[in-house]
Amino acid sequence: MGVVVSAAPAAPERVEILEPEALLAGRAAAVAKLRHLAGCSPAQFDAAYAPLLAAFARYVQRLPDAGGTTVLDARLARAATALARRRGLILPPGADPERAAREADAWTYALFALALLRGLAGALAPWAVALWAADGRPLGRWRVQTEPRGFSRVAGAGAYSAHPCDEPPGADWTPLVAGALLLPAGLNWLWREPGVMAVWQKGLLSAELPPAVAGALDPAPAA
Repeated sequence: MGVVVSAAPAAPERVEILEPEALLAGRAAAVAKLRHLAGCSPAQFDAAYAPLLAAFARYVQRLPDAGGTTVLDARLARAATALARRRGLILPPGADPERAAREADAWTYALFALALLRGLAGALAPWAVALWAADGRPLGRWRVQTEPRGFSRVAGAGAYSAHPCDEPPGADWTPLVAGALLLPAGLNWLWREPGVMAVWQKGLLSAELPPAVAGALDPAPAA
């Protein structure tokens, strides 16, 4: 009887590491939709929203998402849903008109940032990311503990490949990277409103969404 030789599994495709401008240029319609839904001035969007979008795009590159798309595309869609739902919400719930108006921009930005960042560690947990230099030299496996700013920041890295992770998920490291991705303009916006900042922090750290923002961020369709 002949010996059956199984074909070796195909090596994961190497993907070039791109600058955020290139990643977002192909998603111009999604970015334009976010700009419209944010409801802020162009200057405010460029100062707070755009830098977080760029930092997030640089971080996740084109890593796959469990839904069959990329993490970047999935999170841009989630942010658009959150901002669309936010338009029908008074935040914080039950606030008087003066307070709701004063805090409106901070709440909108908090929802946007949570839509991008919340649970990021879980979204990337299925993947082990191997890095390669531009000349094809292997640079080893990226680990968030040694480079929390993302694998694109590893010295000499020009490409990556993603394959199923063979390690159990560890602790949620999302808060570790949130501070690296949120630039001062965005953080200052949140810090100016302590109530908003408290909900933002809880939304980032807790397994359950805070009730104030659950209506915008819950994955279930809005009633």
